Amino acid sequence: MLRRLGAPVINVEISDVQLEDCIDEAVQWYQNWHYDGANRSYRTINVNDLLLARNKRINQDLTAERWDSDTDYRVGARVMRKIDNVQGDRIWIKTDSDAATFETQWTIEEKVLDDENIEFLDNGQVGIKVPDSIISVVRVAKVDSFAQAGIYNYEYQYFLNNFDWFYGSGASGGLTGYYIQKTNVEHIDFMLNTAPAIRYNKHRNRLYLDIDWKRIEKNSTRGDNYLLCEVYEVADPEIFGQVYQDMWLKRYSTALAKQQWGSNLKKYQNTELPGGVTLSGQELYDEARTEIEALETELKESQLEMDSILWG
Repeated sequence: MLRRLGAPVINVEISDVQLEDCIDEAVQWYQNWHYDGANRSYRTINVNDLLLARNKRINQDLTAERWDSDTDYRVGARVMRKIDNVQGDRIWIKTDSDAATFETQWTIEEKVLDDENIEFLDNGQVGIKVPDSIISVVRVAKVDSFAQAGIYNYEYQYFLNNFDWFYGSGASGGLTGYYIQKTNVEHIDFMLNTAPAIRYNKHRNRLYLDIDWKRIEKNSTRGDNYLLCEVYEVADPEIFGQVYQDMWLKRYSTALAKQQWGSNLKKYQNTELPGGVTLSGQELYDEARTEIEALETELKESQLEMDSILWG
């Protein structure tokens, strides 16, 4: 970057820290917009006993309101409150109306919000921690399917009962009927057994599943249970060093460095140096802005990943 800007022939007025900031910003643009900046991948969520237990809502009311000192609660009421020097919130049940202090009026039911990989919302939904390298969660595969349930699934039974249709004297019938029947089953499965609704924000790094957890729990007796997630995972240059060899990334980081150089020089605008040379930081800054805008336009118009349906 410095050599492209003229070093060591020209003294580039920019610090190492500012150079690192320019590289970080360029990599972030590359990861969010460039075709090679992120790739489609698949991750699994291990549905263990802890995750299931959190969703059973046994002996805890995660929708309990926050405790209000001005409210006169009745005996048996549930509230959520955090006390000093104790990690996480607690669910409290009021057991005595005449006691003097909160701790003597209320009894702890069960602690929540105490696991680093799980986060609760006020409405009780569980957020599953997602690795920092994932920038988008596209979907979570269906929890179960009536068309795919071992040897008793519809496809297997249909094939078994129509074996002669595919082999032997009836093989001349072809696969048209089977194909149509299978398409109908998949269509019914698509309408009645929808994929889990999800909510994900990369800045919170928590995946929320709006599903009926009983559907997942019923499969827990079969052993380890996993949910398959389709995600987009960034290409980390600290792991994949070839990221730094991308030509667009080189040009963009250099343009950002030039902009920073011009910004540094603007405070000395019109300062005359020995020999009659005049500094023009604003001109350098404007030139860099033009290059940056052109590179960002190029990135968005030619380097975005396109869905296969858009290709000719």
